Amino acid sequence: MKQFYCLALFVLLISCKDNKETTAENTEKTAQKDTTNIKQSTNIASNENLVSDLRPNEKLKTEETYSDQVEFVNFDGNGDYALFTVQKNKKLVSFYTNLEGSGIFKRGDVLDVKWKMDTIYEAGDGEKQDFGEWLITAKKVKDGPVSLFRKKYKKPIKWNSEKQDTYTVDFQDYLSTEIEYYLANSKNEAVKTAIKDPEANFSYSIEEKDRGDKSYYVLAISTDFEHNSSILQTLYLDILTNKLYKYDLANDKLVEFK
Repeated sequence: MKQFYCLALFVLLISCKDNKETTAENTEKTAQKDTTNIKQSTNIASNENLVSDLRPNEKLKTEETYSDQVEFVNFDGNGDYALFTVQKNKKLVSFYTNLEGSGIFKRGDVLDVKWKMDTIYEAGDGEKQDFGEWLITAKKVKDGPVSLFRKKYKKPIKWNSEKQDTYTVDFQDYLSTEIEYYLANSKNEAVKTAIKDPEANFSYSIEEKDRGDKSYYVLAISTDFEHNSSILQTLYLDILTNKLYKYDLANDKLVEFK
């Protein structure tokens, strides 16, 4: 009988040990599952309280189509998402887009656009889900200053740089558009006089320079006549923000050109 009780006690102890291990294992699995759920939930943005600078006082809904008239600024197809940047009420908004032909517009063109709020995914640890403005269609309704400038001046604007071979064709086109935008909108009397001649030869040089704690492309615009050049204006283009500045020589300061 004594042997029987010893055997029963041994079996009971083994059973308790197994139950403890099973309980601990289940607790660990539950904790891992909860952690995963928390991580997934933090990587998924809510589609409530969606807002956009295009409609600052309106609560937006996903999948609903909105229509607005905007001014085109630029197109950048180099990132994870192509960005189609426009301006409305002095606010810049970048649409995400996969729309073909998005790069045909020129800065300042007035567009009718249709767009919606939809999902985007931010690259990184866990690929975070968010919401942003997606472009559906874009139609030009009025030529902007750059389009009008190009209709009047058929000659390409020449450029030169010590790093001429390092700049891509797309980047050269982008800089030339910034130059054309300045020429078409400038209040500088020398510039206004120069652009009266549709046969004028414009050119610009490119230099990279640091000023304060920022880096810029320095663009010196000139008119060329019989192998002589006359500088009209020096512009600074912020490499990080793409903001364009006029250089005020008299006061040695930069003035943003809008």
